[in-house]
Amino acid sequence: MSYNTGSREPGLDWKYHALPVLDVEAATAKIKEGEASHKFGPGELGMVSRCDTVQVASNAIMEDYMVSTSMDMGKNQKWHGWAIYDGHAGRDTAAVLSHSLIPYVERSLQSHHNSASSVDAFDATIISAFTTLDNDISSDGIAALSDARSHSEVQARLAPCYAGSCALLAMYNPAESVVHVAGVGDSRAVLGRPLATTGGSELTWTTIPLSSDQTPSNPTEAERVKALHPDEDGLITKRDGDCDRYVGIAVTRAFGDTRWKWSKDLLDICEKQYSGKPPPKNVLNPPYLEATPDVTSMEIQKGDFLIMASDGFWEHLSSEAAVHALGLWVDAVKTGELGKRGGGKATAVGGGPALVDKAEGISFWEPWKVSPECFVVEDDNAATHLVKNAFGGNQRQLFTGVMTVDSPTSKTMRDDVTVQVIFFDDI
Repeated sequence: MSYNTGSREPGLDWKYHALPVLDVEAATAKIKEGEASHKFGPGELGMVSRCDTVQVASNAIMEDYMVSTSMDMGKNQKWHGWAIYDGHAGRDTAAVLSHSLIPYVERSLQSHHNSASSVDAFDATIISAFTTLDNDISSDGIAALSDARSHSEVQARLAPCYAGSCALLAMYNPAESVVHVAGVGDSRAVLGRPLATTGGSELTWTTIPLSSDQTPSNPTEAERVKALHPDEDGLITKRDGDCDRYVGIAVTRAFGDTRWKWSKDLLDICEKQYSGKPPPKNVLNPPYLEATPDVTSMEIQKGDFLIMASDGFWEHLSSEAAVHALGLWVDAVKTGELGKRGGGKATAVGGGPALVDKAEGISFWEPWKVSPECFVVEDDNAATHLVKNAFGGNQRQLFTGVMTVDSPTSKTMRDDVTVQVIFFDDI
């Protein structure tokens, strides 16, 4: 009997056995493993014509989840929801959200629509659904410490408390052609809207933000959390090569993350009896985090598109750059002018001609940003197109390099990425 779990054909030629060297075609194929596209018939879902999605893992077990589903609002009203749940410190909280957040929102909105509630109460209804689920997660974890029947049950119920997750939910009402966006954390939604240029049919695009990043880098959020803890210094810190952090975490609002919500006494029980982690040293007066979403509503116009993505995408493209990149893709698809994959003139990272047969040294000390002059338009899936450009575009050594690496090294270069693109016009 013989076996080898690492190689089917062992030999002396070990080079590249751990990782193959990816060219543009192979790096693109790696992205395309996680892509999907769905087209809607006329009137099937209001003005929606198409939805393109992609997920690219960096963690060994991806911590992002995404959802697309019909929503029952009661009184024969059918909406549609798209969601991204970007987990951190594990996927457990995000898994709970993928299972229950939309049902919680449905329940709340059905009550809203079946009552004489005012329009002003709509946002509060969505906020209540978000915070109720977060409170239920936390309460169940606390209850497990006293009423669970086994150690394994405690661990299962504490899992979504130990981990954390952002949440981004877009709800489309086809009857009124309105999209409502609710967000907790640093996933982002932006709307691209076409504008005819003066004197011609050529289109430009305007960027309409539908969410705000709830991070300590956002001045509004920074002031908000400082006001909640006015007697504490050093709430927000930054180290070289890292993002701003609020008492050690990169977001100011999140589901789960009870290390920033529970008392030290409670966390001591979790640590000593159930292998939980202690609170960060600068957590003195919890809670610091909450799952209260910002809610935005926008009337949709023909030709609009909606980009939803986790922060691993937005680290490398601004909202305006993403809308510009997708506008280029829309134009190319409509004119049948997608480029040849891997074609065009490659550039070096930061500009200038690409090196030939020589590796570029690329620093990943800070997240790179890709500018429009580096964009390529060569993929038939809009979400894949966006990720390829976020990961370098025609800076081919950057693109192939960050796609060659796997976990855990990939975490120094890129995060898990989820992108959903919804088109409100024929594509």
